[in-house]
Amino acid sequence: MTDYRIELASIEDVEALAAVERAAATLFPERLLPLHLRGETVAPEKLMAAQAAGMLWAAKDGDGKVLGFACVAMHGQVALDVLPAYGKQGIGSALLAAVVAWGNARAIPTLYLTTFLEFAPSQALYRKFGFVTLGAAPDFLAAALRQEIAAGLGERVAMRLTFPRNKVGK
Repeated sequence: MTDYRIELASIEDVEALAAVERAAATLFPERLLPLHLRGETVAPEKLMAAQAAGMLWAAKDGDGKVLGFACVAMHGQVALDVLPAYGKQGIGSALLAAVVAWGNARAIPTLYLTTFLEFAPSQALYRKFGFVTLGAAPDFLAAALRQEIAAGLGERVAMRLTFPRNKVGK
């Protein structure tokens, strides 16, 4: 078991995140994530904006190596990746817990994400935190799903976590 800590990512951490994403992409079968898409990563400017806004977390080992990250983007969309060599050690859960605590503390009503319908580890993680699969996604998320499918990603679904005490109008 690897010792790690979760913290807000520093500007210096941002350059390590693309390597984490590319490594995590190797976990998906080719029918879900075609080989030609495995090098695609979140645009550095989006990560830099999330870092500047305090919406980017890194999991690091004792030497400061980035083992995984979680990011919240526009409309509360969550992205999360962990290096495969450090999977099944609670890092993804710890990162998602940091995001959920952040959203709850800021009275954000909802977090969203898209994921593969058939990839059980992701589904189990998100459901553990209360995310539910959406039958009909909000327009911005439906557009993201259409883009993902058009790019060649297999069977994507939208998920949502609603914080009951943070609902708008309460």
